Amino acid sequence: MLDGYGLSLRLAPGWHGLADPGQLQAADFPLARDVLDSAERAHVPRRHVHLIVWDYGPAVPYLSFPPARAPLTLGRRDLTAGPLEGFPASDAYAVRSVLLGGEQLEVVADLGPKPLAANSLQKLNRVLVTLRVQPPRVLLPDRGRLASGGVALRLLPGWSGRIEIPANQAAAQLVLRARHGDVQVVLLQMAGAQGRHADLPITLTTKNVLHRRAVAIARRVFSTAGRSFDLSVTVPSRGDLVQANKLLKSLTAEPRPWTFRSCDLSLRLPGTWRAAINSRSGCYPVITLRAPGVRVVLTELRAPEHANGRVLRKSGRRFRVEIMPASATRQADAVLATLSATARR
Repeated sequence: MLDGYGLSLRLAPGWHGLADPGQLQAADFPLARDVLDSAERAHVPRRHVHLIVWDYGPAVPYLSFPPARAPLTLGRRDLTAGPLEGFPASDAYAVRSVLLGGEQLEVVADLGPKPLAANSLQKLNRVLVTLRVQPPRVLLPDRGRLASGGVALRLLPGWSGRIEIPANQAAAQLVLRARHGDVQVVLLQMAGAQGRHADLPITLTTKNVLHRRAVAIARRVFSTAGRSFDLSVTVPSRGDLVQANKLLKSLTAEPRPWTFRSCDLSLRLPGTWRAAINSRSGCYPVITLRAPGVRVVLTELRAPEHANGRVLRKSGRRFRVEIMPASATRQADAVLATLSATARR
């Protein structure tokens, strides 16, 4: 069994497999671990096959992955007309995107150099039919309230909902789903830092609406309380947007520490802090950190550049530090002490 991160495959004799967050790879020849970073590095020999399963996370309204049931197979209808980007142009490929077990999967098969061997798809499908998706852990409302891990929402009359904890945490750590008639609210707590800061309660407007397959969907990606969220709402009518915003008024998120990363540096920030970056040429950034009543500006200096005031040095890199007000110096220093930077070459 090749099992990990919510996906599993049963490998046939002579097959090899690797697992990583968001993907499984299997082949009837040895695979080096570097294929997890770039699947095209596998270099499939003639009459051999390489199977790649990418997991893009839980279903969301704005992406269309055709629903499928196990067992899954690839057929001649799934053969591509041309090569895949980054992969050898001389090979044959089959690709299928599906929604399986609530997860959005892309299944790619490198079938080796052309012409396609007669038994390639048959050999591949012996393994692919064993693909399984581990279902999420489901949390139901408790007295009308959905809550998990510091995120909570109170359901209004007429609304139903649930929280899902995906087995694959690489894409989303938590999924909150609520429904009222044709109005569907899906909130994903993302694994990495994404989106601009927004204070709660979050509000959707007509500016956030996009259209997918004749369906109106309002979407916002934002961060708050040290968490990143992807919010999408199906809104058949403008009045439905008002109803969704009433529901979202009850959304709360407890602050938690988070890591800001950019330009080969990182800072560990309390959940009450937020960060914005203005990257200059060559990625010598100006980073503005904010907390209630506190503003810190961290400016990386170029080699010949001189600066007045306080300078922080890390791994041969220099940063001018401005703290406002000065009375917040001790609070700011606790955050600046977490600065980690990679030396420039």
